[in-house]
This record gives sequence, C-alpha cells and structure tokens, in this order.
Amino acid sequence: MQHIPLVIGGKEIAEASDGAAESFDPSTGSAIGSYARAGLTEVDLAVSAARQAFDAGPWLRMRPFERARILRRIGELMLERRDDIARLESRDSGKPLRDAYWEVDCSARFFEYYAGVADKQHGSSIPLGRGIMDWTVRDAIGVSLQIIPWNYPFQLIARGVAPALTAGCAVVIKPASDTPMSAYEFVKICREAGLPDGQVNLVNGRGSVIGDALARHRGVDQITFTGSVPTGTRVLQAAATHAIPCSMELGGKSPQILFADADMDKALPIIAGGFLTHAGQVCNAGTRLLVERRAHDAVVARLHDHIKGLRLGQATQDPDMGPVINAGHKADVERFYDLAQSEGELLMGAELPQDPALQNGAYVRPALVVGVTNQARIAREEIFGPILSVIPFDTPDEAIAMANDSDFGLVAGIHTGSIDHAMRLAQDLRVGQVWVNAFGIGLDVEFPFGGYKLSGFGREKGLEAIATYQQIKNICVRFGS
Repeated sequence: MQHIPLVIGGKEIAEASDGAAESFDPSTGSAIGSYARAGLTEVDLAVSAARQAFDAGPWLRMRPFERARILRRIGELMLERRDDIARLESRDSGKPLRDAYWEVDCSARFFEYYAGVADKQHGSSIPLGRGIMDWTVRDAIGVSLQIIPWNYPFQLIARGVAPALTAGCAVVIKPASDTPMSAYEFVKICREAGLPDGQVNLVNGRGSVIGDALARHRGVDQITFTGSVPTGTRVLQAAATHAIPCSMELGGKSPQILFADADMDKALPIIAGGFLTHAGQVCNAGTRLLVERRAHDAVVARLHDHIKGLRLGQATQDPDMGPVINAGHKADVERFYDLAQSEGELLMGAELPQDPALQNGAYVRPALVVGVTNQARIAREEIFGPILSVIPFDTPDEAIAMANDSDFGLVAGIHTGSIDHAMRLAQDLRVGQVWVNAFGIGLDVEFPFGGYKLSGFGREKGLEAIATYQQIKNICVRFGS
C-alpha cells in the first residue's frame, strides 16, 4: 500500500488540504495504494512553482542540446524500470500486462523523439526589402496544465509533457483520480534525470475540487486536456475566463469500413483489436463497423466466434481482455447492453471470470450489435466499452456518408484490396487520422493525432505537437538610412 504524495517545486507533500483517498485495482476491487488529494492551497503552490521555474529557473537558460540530453535520459530511465511501471499501471488501470508494457515503451519513445527535436526548432526570415531585417522566433508559451484521463495515464502524461518540456515550458500534471499511481513514478524519473525542481509538478485530487480552479488559474498559460466532451466543455469555459489556448482530445465513435474484397484473415483481427483493446476504453476505438452487405453475415459470424473465445481475467495475468475501470463505469456500459437489445440484436462474447478472487472486479462481456442503423443511439454515442455496432452498406458513397454522419471525427479504418476504394475514402472521410488495412501500428509517436468536430482540436504527437506549446514572435529591424 504505497502512499502517493503531491510533488510541488521538487518537494513531496504527503498530507494535503483535501485529505487522502485510495486507488483500487479494477481486476479485484481491492485497494492498492493511497494518494494525497490537493486542495485550493496546493493548486496555488503548484502553479506558482511552475511559474517560478519557467520565469527564473535554469531550464530555458540551458542550451537546447543540454535539455535534449535530460529528455533522452528520462526515456532511458523509463525503459530501465519498464517492468515495475508496467505492473503498477496494469494493477491501477486494469489493462492487460502486454498493453501496460506497450504504454511504457511508447512513453519512452516520446522522450526519445522530442529529445531529437529540442535543438531543431527553427524560426524563419521574411524578406521585406533592403534596410529591413525581419525574422520569427518560437517562444515557449509558459506554464502548461496537463489534465490526464484514466485509460492511459502514464503514456498520456508523456505524450503532452515531452513536447511541452522540449518547447521550454513548465508543467502542472493533474492525473485522474482513478489512476493516480504511475504519475508519481513519472515525476521521480524526471527528477532523477536532472529536470530542475518545479519544471514538472504533480497534483492529484478531485476534479470537482481542483480541476476548475487549475483551469481558471491566471498563472496557467495553456491547457492540454484528454477526456469526455462534457468535461472538456467545462475546461474550455474555464480557460476562456483568461483567454488561454487549449489542446482538446475529446473521444470518438470511430468507423472501421470493411469491403468484401479485403483480406479477411488480416482485417478481422485488426477490427477486433480496434474495439476490444483495453476493454474498449480507448478514445479512438473502432466501435462502428461498416461492412459491405454481401460480406456482412460471414463477418458477423467470424467476429462472434472470436469474442466468444476470449478469456477475461485479472489484468496482471495478461488475459485477452481485462476489466473496465471501476464498478460505476461497468454499470454505464451494461446500460448500453440494454439499449442495444431494444434497438437491435445483441450477440454476447466471453463469459465473466468465475474465480472467486475476481468477483468484485469490474468485468463486462464483449458484444456485437447487429440489425441497427447508423441512426441508432448505440451506433452514435461513445460507450467506452467493448461493444461493436455492425452496419451494412452497399456502395462506397453510402459508406462515406455513414462514416461522416457522426458528431465525432477522430480516426477511421479502411479495409480493402482496392487502391481506388482506399484513396477515395481517405480523401473524403472527415476525421483526423485514416488507417488503411491497419488500425494503429505500434509505437506511433511520429505522426499527428487529433480530431474533427466533437473529437476536439489541436494535435498531439509528431512535430505538430510542438506548436501547442509555443508562441511565434516576429522581430523587425529597420537599419541604415
């Protein structure tokens, strides 16, 4: 039962003004640790520490290659502690152990990648004629507030903090209350790697107590948020009170589009992984399957056989699928089963674990929903659970129209043997990321990620993410007579 302190200005605070709470293993329902909960006092302290680090600390005074060495060392330390972090993350979030190992590996890649960018952030010169020199420089935006969700806590901290530090910012991290454990390991690694005190600060706590206060704090210059649309809306409203920019990643109802000419032996495992990974608790989960009508029945039969054969179980035992995050979310997902039965036909998958030690775990069964249209609620609302709606189409135009007929626009997958289908759909789909005969390729930190419509705005990952944490300053000098 480890106790997680706050970390503010390099100092650990074990007892905070909003008391303490426990973190629970979703696989068993048992407590695995406790954490200090920040109140308004610690909000002010954390933002002040970050502001002091940004305004007067050594980070911005370092040469870029010196910052790069520290960033690279952070990634190295993550890999050295890969096993311990992955097991902690598996217990805290309920994801199968292999996914937790991926999470650590991806986190390290962010620091490797952005370390390589640190000394390559160039401005540009603008020709205005003789006697005038004009150029741009990229300034760090200041203090970045990182509001982290519970589904991939370690990796999503790294995804935002690495480019923020590369740009020169100081950071305040607010993890989700359901998954507070690994953020402390992240901060310890940063400090050990040589990151100056106050450059990264950790404030666990209740969103209802400190979330709004952090977003409204006049010492915060930028917010990176990943989470639900309703919570994101509240963050945007708070940020608007002092006119600061935000990067918002708000989820989706991502389509996977399957043509009858696809290689089914390759496509179906990809489609299954697209809605089953981490029990469907993934913002870009492919939970709408649009399948060409003549392949529909055979595809449904094969997918149903697949989910019936899955093994559910304790996350650290690396099952095919682990639990959802907590009992409350389990109840939310199960309400969608009831909705699915009222709108179409529900085809259930794997049985719940029978081990008595797991009876208090937050397990749900994977499921397919057939006989629904694209207008059904089950096909339009984000479930954040392992439920796939299967909808037939007849023509590419119909597939495009259905895929785009959504409030969300995060990612899409296209499965086809036709280059014409692939290119046509990739061109016309209103989403931020298109996969062709794939739905993710592993440690994909190099290319930008973000959505259209209610999926948010701004881009994480890749070189594009650096701009989130910078402001462009133009300098113009007239000289001579």
